[in-house]
Amino acid sequence: MAEMTTSQEVEFAPELPPHGPVVWLRENLFQNVMSGVMSVISVLVVVVAVRGLLAWMFNPRRRWDAVTFNMKLMMVMAYPADQLWRVWLSVFVVIALVSASLAVWKVGGKAEPRHVGRTFMTIGGTLVFIALVSPFSTSGKGLWAGAGALFFIVGWTLRTRLGERAKKPLIPVLGLVTVAFGLIVVALWTVKVPWPLKEGDFQIIVFEPIAMSTRIPWTMLFFGGIVAYLAVKVFAKSRDGRRIRASLTGLWVLSFPTVVFILLRNPQVDVNRGVTWYLPTFIGFSVVGWFVLTAVSKNAKNELGRVIAGVLLIAAVTSFVFPMEFLIRFLLMALAAFAFLTPTFGGVGPNQRKLLYAWVFSAGTIVLSVWLTLNASGIDVPGESYLGGLMLTIVLAVLAVVLSIPIGILMALGRTSTMPIFRLLSTVYIELVRGVPLITWLLIAFIMLPVAMPDGVTLSGVMKAVGAMTFFNGAYLAENIRGGLQSISVGQKEASRALGMSTIQETVFITLPQAIRAVLPALVGQVIATFKDTSLVTIVSLFDFLHIARVVIPSQSNPFVFKGSITVTLVFAAFVYWLFTFAFSRMSLRIEKKLGVGER
Repeated sequence: MAEMTTSQEVEFAPELPPHGPVVWLRENLFQNVMSGVMSVISVLVVVVAVRGLLAWMFNPRRRWDAVTFNMKLMMVMAYPADQLWRVWLSVFVVIALVSASLAVWKVGGKAEPRHVGRTFMTIGGTLVFIALVSPFSTSGKGLWAGAGALFFIVGWTLRTRLGERAKKPLIPVLGLVTVAFGLIVVALWTVKVPWPLKEGDFQIIVFEPIAMSTRIPWTMLFFGGIVAYLAVKVFAKSRDGRRIRASLTGLWVLSFPTVVFILLRNPQVDVNRGVTWYLPTFIGFSVVGWFVLTAVSKNAKNELGRVIAGVLLIAAVTSFVFPMEFLIRFLLMALAAFAFLTPTFGGVGPNQRKLLYAWVFSAGTIVLSVWLTLNASGIDVPGESYLGGLMLTIVLAVLAVVLSIPIGILMALGRTSTMPIFRLLSTVYIELVRGVPLITWLLIAFIMLPVAMPDGVTLSGVMKAVGAMTFFNGAYLAENIRGGLQSISVGQKEASRALGMSTIQETVFITLPQAIRAVLPALVGQVIATFKDTSLVTIVSLFDFLHIARVVIPSQSNPFVFKGSITVTLVFAAFVYWLFTFAFSRMSLRIEKKLGVGER
């Protein structure tokens, strides 16, 4: 036995490669003399830049009170103070829907402690670096350094003291996000912000707690979001997931018009007009559309269904030539679109009933939206629009993106169509719109569009801006989607035709989903560009977020003088724009990862 033991080869575990901070510095920053010199220069540039930025931000002469005092003005402009509960309720609707979506789609998951620890160590190292290079006082440096050391120690513990558990998904991501927002809520109750005061003829800056009118609503929104998430998560366990997701999607679609046109606008509804005109119109189109779509569905296999859809389209286009209510034109266009989609999505049985219910729902939504839009707003504000500030920026961006998506898809399909008339019209639209700056289209919308409108029809400045931005954004989306359509191989189209699919079925089920998936980064980039392009409406005197930060606040002289604060307000505006665009980019990365963009 002894001889067998000594003759056997003993296997040892492989040695770990060299590691540690010194090895990392040598491999990444000081590989040779040139890389070492460039690394040192880069570090010096970062130190000087960070120190200069911190010195500017925390200089006592900075008028940050211009931001804190005018926060309501920057968010909602001149919205009446006694009606701000409508704004808070609108925010709660969005937060509740976000929380419900996180619960239903199970967003979040769990993260490995080593990854969380690395993030914490990065945050801690950044805070310590700021403390070392900052021009703060000794107490300020100690506060920043202490916070950084705490983060670093927690991160180091998660990475090195959990053994093999550090490599297992143990930490809930949504729990970390909740804690982060909880700390923000705690800061609302503890942090003091700069606030202007007058002492005689002099204006001074003091530090005051954040107003209760802000602290209480945000605290209630925070806990309301948690309750909504838990309630929906418990409810979804015993229900059909597909129906819940469909219902939640419908709520998201309805939330925007409900918030913008009803909750925030408070329309003064003309009940008599609604009973005598809008209700009969809705009932009539619902009944007629029900029978027409049923007939199209039954004749989907022959040409009669297509003839009916074509006649409806001709009638809808012709309606724009003759004097007619806009509501009738919109309903005719919607019915024609449903008629063309019926052979693909209608069928018989449950699918047919779903399509018919969708038509009734769409007709009701169109009628209700037109009715509420044409009623006067009950919000008493100076000017023609109750929208302003960041609220106006968000509304413009959402409407421009949502309305331009179908335009972009139709123009992309038209430009790749084999029919010359559709290809020519789409090409002319795309090349004409992309060849003219957005500012020019905004001016055209404000100067020439009122002349082209029928008598008795007027559009607000917000609707003109939405029309111009939708018109402009649709052309760029069309080119992005066209690039995705051209990436689809011919073999897939031939396979779909071999299976007996129609052109619409091939487009809806085969080519279009793959095309959108392929160009998803470009589409998200266009969404981000549209959000930032909303700042151009300042040229037509709309009081968006940037206009208030750039013009209104630095020109104030009553009750406090904020002249000379334009740099501060612009920096704050840039930070807010960055928050939104960064959130869009992170959501895009998550969607791309889920869809496997670039991986398969």
